[in-house]
Amino acid sequence: MKKRKYTILVVVLAVGLSMVLGACNRDQKAIRQMCEEIRVRYPSATLQDVYKTCYQDYFGAEHLVSDTASARMYLWKELEECRETDMSLMPKREPTGFRHRFTRVNLACVTEGELSDNQLLALFLEAAGKDNAFGDNWEEEWKTIEHIALKVCPDWADPELQSELREAAQNKQAVRHSDAFRNTYNPHYRIVRN
Repeated sequence: MKKRKYTILVVVLAVGLSMVLGACNRDQKAIRQMCEEIRVRYPSATLQDVYKTCYQDYFGAEHLVSDTASARMYLWKELEECRETDMSLMPKREPTGFRHRFTRVNLACVTEGELSDNQLLALFLEAAGKDNAFGDNWEEEWKTIEHIALKVCPDWADPELQSELREAAQNKQAVRHSDAFRNTYNPHYRIVRN
């Protein structure tokens, strides 16, 4: 009887380990694919931009909303500033990170009449109105992402930036897009649930 219980325990542990390793392997493949897509779509992107999209995917837009009125005013201000701006270098809709839990909606969707400012604001607030965190260990997740990202694109290596991003990850802090990304692709978007 003892041998049978031991055998069942070993089988259960083996199945559990297999499931965990399978999930880790799927995540690693998804991270690699995401990094390759960023490298091709945004040649001017840096590791900071990888961090940003993965942070958005992990946490959503929670860090962007202090109150509804200020979110509305900031959206109107940004829409006014970017009406004469070429926003075509970024897709109108783009999933965040490698899990694609959220989507970046380009403000061009509003300026071109596909969505109203109130529709986009409602979607944004709905996405930001809850605790969206994927888990409790962003720092460890970032270490994995950074490791894979630098294998995909060794040009992203920058010891000073890597140190800053690790500190940001440790403190669960968001970052802006890199200057190179902002200057090249002119990102104007809001995060909504996928």
